Amino acid sequence: MSSIFAQPGSLFIATQGAKEHGITFLSEAMKNGAVAVLTDRPGDYQIPALIHPNPRQIAGHIAREIYNTPKHGLFAVTGTNGKTSTTFYLQRILVALGRPTGLLSSAAQIIGDKEMLSELTTPEAPRLHDLLSKMRTAGQPSAAVEVSAQALVRNRIDGLHFDVAGFSNLSRDHLDDFGTMENYLEAKAKLFTSDFAAKAVINVEDQYGHELLEKITINKVGLGVGLDYQAEYVHGTLTISGKQSLSLPFDQGKLMAKNYALALVMLLESGIAPGDLVRASAEVNKQIPGRLERVSPGNPPVFVDYAHTPAGVESAVEELSEKFRELTVVLGASGNRDQGKRPEMARACQKARRLIVTDQHPRDEDPALIRHALMQAARESNIDAIEEPDPTKAIQKAISLAGAGAVLWCGPGQLKYREIQGSKIPFDAIAVARAAVDGA
Repeated sequence: MSSIFAQPGSLFIATQGAKEHGITFLSEAMKNGAVAVLTDRPGDYQIPALIHPNPRQIAGHIAREIYNTPKHGLFAVTGTNGKTSTTFYLQRILVALGRPTGLLSSAAQIIGDKEMLSELTTPEAPRLHDLLSKMRTAGQPSAAVEVSAQALVRNRIDGLHFDVAGFSNLSRDHLDDFGTMENYLEAKAKLFTSDFAAKAVINVEDQYGHELLEKITINKVGLGVGLDYQAEYVHGTLTISGKQSLSLPFDQGKLMAKNYALALVMLLESGIAPGDLVRASAEVNKQIPGRLERVSPGNPPVFVDYAHTPAGVESAVEELSEKFRELTVVLGASGNRDQGKRPEMARACQKARRLIVTDQHPRDEDPALIRHALMQAARESNIDAIEEPDPTKAIQKAISLAGAGAVLWCGPGQLKYREIQGSKIPFDAIAVARAAVDGA
């Protein structure tokens, strides 16, 4: 448990973090009420200490006993793109079905009637169990949880067992952590074991989906051509066929329809009847914060999206390119992350009329070098590209150049900050984009 979450009577878990060891914060945790510490560093402490060579390996199981974590009603989603949207859809559909459900995602946490910003995509195990316990106290026996690959290899979901776990897709991301796509897939596959899930729903749209579906041994179904379920989106109607069938209106386009389909199949596999899902869906708000979110009621149409992978950018660009005559894309890449994906992100904008390269989260890197990688790849791909470091000026320029076309700002999504030199600087891209439209 982080020192900021320590409270009277709590066990403080101190292990190595990204920059510092947790034991550094023991005094702070004790001031907040911690009465014991679990750590991998033997020492003479002022409170009882439990020593284990890897506290993370047992933290989730200890937390499960302390918080009496719910054993049923939990849903998990992992993948590269779409997992946040699918998690939101699961939560909203379950609520519409009359099943109060909490949410833990990279975009938001919903506990009772409170919606909060997230700390991590998937919190550390003690915090995760704590939040699920708070949901139950708030009258939410069910929860939809977004699970990252980092969470799976760092023991963050230990002690949890999901009724149904879903897989959206796999494309290049986090290779700074995993090295190869094979290692990245192996990390995702940990979710689809009997340790963590009773059933699996695998969206099969590429070789990685096929590999995952073949290798896992728990109860599983495939969503894709020729598999247990198929999904088709035509002219605003989403149809699920195969093992069970349903059809319903969906107005958010084919990209988001894939995520909605995965949520529906997961709920079908949990035992919910197709007719109940169709009725509940009529009440569901299908716009997900920062996911192809239109922020301008008039012209030019301006969309803000969280896409920050090559596949995510390409999908968003393709979706809007089919709807609008011209598309101007604003794009930045993050520092301290997989550098190899940056050129691919720029090349993913080939269907756009123009690209404006700006800063996103430079973190500890020189932002000019990040922009250079994007600009060089754009020029090599004959993409009309403009460099504008200031993201506020970049979106203003995009709007001024849009003409009768549309604007897509990829990267910031619903985030309310930018990470620069170790600090999170307040920055609301959606608000900035709206102001730019109003001032155009």
